[in-house]
Amino acid sequence: MFETAEERVKLLREGFSQKQIEILYVKRNNFKIVNPRIVVELVEISDEKNKKMYMNCKAATECARS
Repeated sequence: MFETAEERVKLLREGFSQKQIEILYVKRNNFKIVNPRIVVELVEISDEKNKKMYMNCKAATECARS
């Protein structure tokens, strides 16, 4: 099901949203969605001792927040 672009275009023209088509695809093909729980532990790093590590951690934290 939904193997070709034409099949998906038909559904879009019939008024289905992209999200609805994705849900149909997953259900019809018996896929299982696995959402692993991500645990983030923030630690404080002194920038005086290791400036490069501090900057990398700060950039990673900002990226995770966005």
